[in-house]
Formats: sequence, structure tokens, C-alpha cells
Amino acid sequence: MRKILISAVLFASLAGVYSCKGKKANTDESTSATTTTDSAAKPAAITSSPEKTNETKTYTVTATPDSAILGKNKEALIKVKNLKAIQLNDPNGKDTGIELSYDIEVTNKNKVGGDNVYLNPSQFRLLLDNGTKVTHDNYNSASVDAESTKTSTDNKFKLPPGTKPKALNLFYNETSASINLNLK
Repeated sequence: MRKILISAVLFASLAGVYSCKGKKANTDESTSATTTTDSAAKPAAITSSPEKTNETKTYTVTATPDSAILGKNKEALIKVKNLKAIQLNDPNGKDTGIELSYDIEVTNKNKVGGDNVYLNPSQFRLLLDNGTKVTHDNYNSASVDAESTKTSTDNKFKLPPGTKPKALNLFYNETSASINLNLK
């Protein structure tokens, strides 16, 4: 009786092993067929739109002149630095404009013991090639002690689609200056 029971258990386990192997083999075949189909479809999708890349379009921006002296007593030297421009797109790839970012280095030319220079970029205006003026999307003010220099970073303008910057108009203490911009 023992021999019959042992052989029945062995037969049942062998039958179970062979039945699992058959299902696994079928699963592998269907998976490989699916993988082949997916990999064959992907190159067609990539080659159908070669103009779509994952690179952000960047522009070179130059300022001429790159600095200006402002203030009723010519106490603020303002230098525009690190100009950068990138193309903005919506999720569908449609052009939504350009983001122009820059830093401002402010030097207070007053003698020690003199007044601070407080520069508020919210008063600056960006003149576009179509004649309109835009205000900042983001800006950081700077308060500079006498005979010292500070930098205001992460100042940004958002330009509408199809426009380019022409000039950055700076204002301080009821005086103004214009910095010409060239976007390439």
C-alpha cells in the first residue's frame, strides 16, 4: 500500500510540474510576441516626428551697454549680468513664449556713512520688438550699504509668443536708463 501511495504522490507532483511548465512556456511566447510588437511600433513613432526633441531651445542674449549709473546723485551703478532666455512650450508642444532671466549687480557709490541704495526691479520694464512693455514675472529687490555691492538674482520676464526683447528700461530714484538687448 505504501508503494502505491508513494507512486501516486510522485505521479501527481510530476503531472503538476509538467502542467506548470507548459503554461509558463505559453506565457513566455505571448510576452515575447507582445514585446516584439511594441519594439517594432516604437521606432515608427520616433521616426514620424524627428523635429520633436527633448532639448529645451535656448537663446543667447547680449546687453549693450551692460551697466548704467542711476540716481539723482549718480549713486547707483547697476550692471545686468547672466542673461539667459529659454523657449517655453505647453504639454502639446505649442510655443507659449520666452522666459528671459537675469541678475543685477548693484554698487552703492555713496561714501561710508551715506545712504543705502534700495533697488526694486518691479519698476523695470522690458520693451519688446512690437513696442509693448512687460513687467516682471519674478524679481528680487536689493538693499545695498554705502561703498558695497550686492546681487539681485532670479529676475524673470515672460515674453508672449512671437516677440523678442528690445531693451530693458531701468529706474531708480526718479532717474532712468535703457539697456539694449539682442536675442540670438
